[in-house]
Formats: sequence, structure tokens, C-alpha cells
Amino acid sequence: MPIPTLTDQPPAPRRLLRDVVYDKMFDAIIDGTLEFGERLNDDQLVAWLGVSRTPVREAIAKLADQALVDIEANRYTRIVAPTFAEFTDTVETGYQVWALVVERGVPALTKEQRKEVTAILDRRLTAFSKRKPEDVADLVRMNELLLDASGSSSLRRLWAATGPRLLLVLRRPATDGMYPWEQAVELTRGLRDAVGDGDGEAAARLVREQPASFGAYFDEVSGSGIYAA
Repeated sequence: MPIPTLTDQPPAPRRLLRDVVYDKMFDAIIDGTLEFGERLNDDQLVAWLGVSRTPVREAIAKLADQALVDIEANRYTRIVAPTFAEFTDTVETGYQVWALVVERGVPALTKEQRKEVTAILDRRLTAFSKRKPEDVADLVRMNELLLDASGSSSLRRLWAATGPRLLLVLRRPATDGMYPWEQAVELTRGLRDAVGDGDGEAAARLVREQPASFGAYFDEVSGSGIYAA
């Protein structure tokens, strides 16, 4: 076999098994493979994921910290089943936290980070213009770049407890075509301009004001029955 050429690039960090398991479970929750209210059985998860019980329990604990899984000791472990009131509260609160992320992160982006964030926003704009959900990996990457740029460990912890649940409650209606597409297009265009200008205040204002335009969207989701009254 050919001997690979050595480079100065550091080797890719080895991922912990619990993180691999978390990613698989997170994706399954976000895309609806694991449904709202579905009970989680350790043995079934071990068989599905092909791992031991320990990384499964570690992943579940992290998902519980992110309010994606409910755990009642000696009774059940299940996927959350938000009510409509919890849905709207998660959206409104989540956007306020997201505004803090962009406010701190946008002006501190490096040239390379800014270029990558802009490219992600371009892809986001293309998807929303076609009434298709944005790529989850892109969204996670963009916010990771913003958090890295912000340099705030407190903000990172706050977003870790907020962002995943916000993503969940928005993605479930989107699988049925329900999403504030026009508002999302307008927000994305504005964010792209703000990122280009390094204007964190403008970016934060756009994000912070977004839920106020969701009246018709909230009504549509309420009528769908996805979230219990």
C-alpha cells in the first residue's frame, strides 16, 4: 500500500463513543424518527446503535440537559412532548438567546470565519427560498463559529441548553411544510448583510424581533395539532 505523505496538519481529534451516540440520537429526535413522547428502552437503543449501555446512558443524560428527553427515575425515559404553549415559549426565548450569540459573535469573526458563515447563510437563503428546511449541520456549524468568536463560555453553556430544543420545535412543523418561510428569507438576507459589515447589533436586532412576525405561523401550527393545547 502507498505510504501516506506526512503533513504539518494535526491529526483529527478522536471522537468519544458517547458523542457519536449522542449525534445519532439527536438526529433521530430532530427528524422525527424518535417521536414526541416515545419511550426509550436501553436494550433497544443498544441493539440499534451497536454499542454498550454506558455511552447510551451518557448520551441520554446530555439530551435531557438540553430538554430533548424527559427522565422520571424508576418510571420512564422518553422524548419530550411539548405543549403549544411550550412551543411558543421555546421559540420566543430561543430567539432572544440566539440574538445574544450573534451580537457577541458577529463582530468578532475572523476573515475566514466570516467567509464560512456567509457561505452558510447563502445556502440557508437558497433553501428557504425553495421552502425547504435549512441543513441542520450547517446551522450547528454556523452557531459554533459564532460562539467560538464570542469567546464566552457562559454564552456557550446558555446556548447548549437552548439551541437544540429551539431547533427541535421548529423542525417538527417544517416536516409538514409549516415554517415562516418569508420571514426566514428576510432574516437570512439581513443577517448576511450584518455579518458582512461585522455589525453585531444589527444582527441581534433582526433575530430578536423575528418572533413578533410569527403570528400567522403560530396560528397554523396551533391548528395542526402537532403540539397539544
